[in-house]
Amino acid sequence: MAVKEELRLGAKASKNSTIVLVFLAAIKGTVGFYSGSSSLIADAIHTSMDIFTSLAVWVGLKLSLKSSGEHFPYGYYKAENLVALFVSLLIILSGVELVREALSTIRAPSEIEFQELALGAAVFSVITIYALSQYKFKIGRQIGSQALIADATHSYTDVFSSMVVVVAIIGSMFGMPWIDSLGVLVISVVIFKLGISTAKESALTLMDAWLDRESIESIRHSVKQIPGVNKVDDIRLRRSGLVVFGEMQVESAGECDLKRVEMLSVEIEEVVKSEIPNLEHISVDIKPGKISVLKVAIPIIKPEGLQSKLSRHIGKAPYYIIIQLEDNKIIDWEIGENPAADLERKRGVKTAEYLQEHGVNIVIIKDIGEGPFHKFHDSFIKLLDMPDDVEDVETLIGKIPELSAITAPTE
Repeated sequence: MAVKEELRLGAKASKNSTIVLVFLAAIKGTVGFYSGSSSLIADAIHTSMDIFTSLAVWVGLKLSLKSSGEHFPYGYYKAENLVALFVSLLIILSGVELVREALSTIRAPSEIEFQELALGAAVFSVITIYALSQYKFKIGRQIGSQALIADATHSYTDVFSSMVVVVAIIGSMFGMPWIDSLGVLVISVVIFKLGISTAKESALTLMDAWLDRESIESIRHSVKQIPGVNKVDDIRLRRSGLVVFGEMQVESAGECDLKRVEMLSVEIEEVVKSEIPNLEHISVDIKPGKISVLKVAIPIIKPEGLQSKLSRHIGKAPYYIIIQLEDNKIIDWEIGENPAADLERKRGVKTAEYLQEHGVNIVIIKDIGEGPFHKFHDSFIKLLDMPDDVEDVETLIGKIPELSAITAPTE
């Protein structure tokens, strides 16, 4: 589901919640007034506060739908986190209000008229608010809305306050109006805990904290498996409302052109999106890897060591000498038979695969077709042009710093 669609779904849920709360507050207020139930009236006032909370969430989600402008290049997504923080503060205030109600009930318990009607309204309130909280939890988790989840949590705590009203009315019916006071004090502790937890999460999100270290390590591991990525230097993610923005620095396995950098960036973004579904954008900085020891492959006619004569054909060359260079000095070399030399088709591609398996960084050749060229290119193997006036390997090695790169197929 697209982010805009998720925001619209969340805004619709908040709107529906507001309508239900208006209806519920009216019922509890009316019944509380005629029955003389002070706890039911107080609960109606409490529900009226929730109306403003749902409205605040609706406003926050609607603001998040606005397109980014000059002053808000990253959009208005964090309006949702601001609202979540505001709602969490209301949750804490609700806990304070419940404590105040409990203390006042202990000091001045009241008798209730029309007790059955008041009890019915209180029970209806419990059922309705519970259903409403589950509805908002479902939508909030579905779209990843911190504000809607916070509002659902707030509604869930209201279920307990409404149950306190039920207990108070039942206690009044049995001549024990003080029972609800103890319950309110216990519930207020739960409300404080929920409010502080939600406030902490909202504040950390607003400060661009990223607490899911497992996702970072999973992304790092997956990106390192992409061909052409040498290592992952840094990953930075931050949540903004429903979406996530990111930055990443990676080191490529050797040099690569702009087209390959773009392709690699797309592959990395797809990997990150598989881990973070709500990823809005990630900026990937690709730096060429530093290779201390180079492995240079050169096609030769006969295995005669560094005096071997050069072959001008990539696929038809019967042998390849692979030389390890450090600071342009030979530290080791080996000669291997080209397994693709006698093939009738795709000799160049099979030769490229053979050299890739040997971990070659550079191949010096004269002519190359489209198939093997792209095979080398996609494997981050640099191609150098073999000069016409050089006949043996040792002389060619001395000229490597002067050789030009092959950037396109030559045949």
